[in-house]
Amino acid sequence: MWQAIQSLLSNGSSVVRRRSRASTFSANGNGGGSTAQVIVVGLLADNHDRHLLANVSSGNGWVVHFVDSLAATLAAAASFRVPVILCDRDLLGADWREAVSRLASSSLPTCVILVSRAADGCLWEEVIRSGGYEVLSRPLRPEEVIRVIKLAWSFWNSMLKMPAYSGKRSV
Repeated sequence: MWQAIQSLLSNGSSVVRRRSRASTFSANGNGGGSTAQVIVVGLLADNHDRHLLANVSSGNGWVVHFVDSLAATLAAAASFRVPVILCDRDLLGADWREAVSRLASSSLPTCVILVSRAADGCLWEEVIRSGGYEVLSRPLRPEEVIRVIKLAWSFWNSMLKMPAYSGKRSV
């Protein structure tokens, strides 16, 4: 676990160095206006899903960090201002509801998106009840991943303007 945290912290310092070079977008998803760095954490088992997320992230100027465990994901959420976390339902196992709840209730707000082969209205309702933001169905489609992450970021950005979160630290 200590190695995962050290790795995450070293990645965080590179995020700060890359911040000036990375593209950003405003709350409405377009260029201009107030901007913020978009960091996406991916707890994804499937290499195709990781590759797709890396490709759409680079094309949108997002910084993506892949993690391999719930503990590393929780460490990222506790250490950095992470607007979006994609979690693989298969990796989270039977306790995905608890995992989503723990991630969504971190001290800094985050939008947790569950990635699942089975995605229907009932699963979406369970994700929302657990504190999550959305469900992406597998196989992932680039346009859907982009749309959901942009909407999640916009929602997250509007949450930061609320008095309860305005005093929280940032990276």
